[in-house]
Amino acid sequence: MVSGRWRTLALVLVAIGALAWALTQFRHAGPSNPLTDPASVERELLADEPGGALSRTIKQTFPDEFKALTAAVVARARDGGGPAEVQETAGAFISKATLRHAPELARAPVGALRAYLATQIALAEALSATSPERCAAYFADPLEGENWYAPDLRARYLRQNIALWQAAAAARDTPVDRMIPAPSPKPVSCAEGLDALKRTAALPDTQFEQAYPAML
Repeated sequence: MVSGRWRTLALVLVAIGALAWALTQFRHAGPSNPLTDPASVERELLADEPGGALSRTIKQTFPDEFKALTAAVVARARDGGGPAEVQETAGAFISKATLRHAPELARAPVGALRAYLATQIALAEALSATSPERCAAYFADPLEGENWYAPDLRARYLRQNIALWQAAAAARDTPVDRMIPAPSPKPVSCAEGLDALKRTAALPDTQFEQAYPAML
């Protein structure tokens, strides 16, 4: 089996870049700064692509947190922060929120867990086809080498992050009380990691919901 906590960190890095990118694209309109206008910040976060899909998911599943994200961006801008400072603020907010919600997946319904796993497999397959080295790094330590978050894979990382937030919301709304096994060790290669994900996906629901939480 494969430990999954470290994979969440990879998602955090991509989420930071995706959401913050929308904010750095803002243009000043005369003397006013769109970054200090909550409506403008929300509109840009929701409309940006590809990060807008994640923004829309957060607003739908955890609306209070989306409001807090918008407020944090506005507050930093009103304190004199430019796009770089705002990007750092948005990134820190999303990082903390994603890491906070990740453990909640262990209580999510089977359907939400399978949806999340499907995005993991799709991403790992793409990494494997693109570069065995990048795939191995993904399974071993996602904090090494940020350059492997290439634009051609960003959408897959975002889909996995979206599935994480959706599963966390499902765990909140319809939590499953299950025994959580000890975390599984990290895989030693791309092939081992991908094989573990696929073998887990093939398990019947009863076995799946006991085995997969150890990988989260």
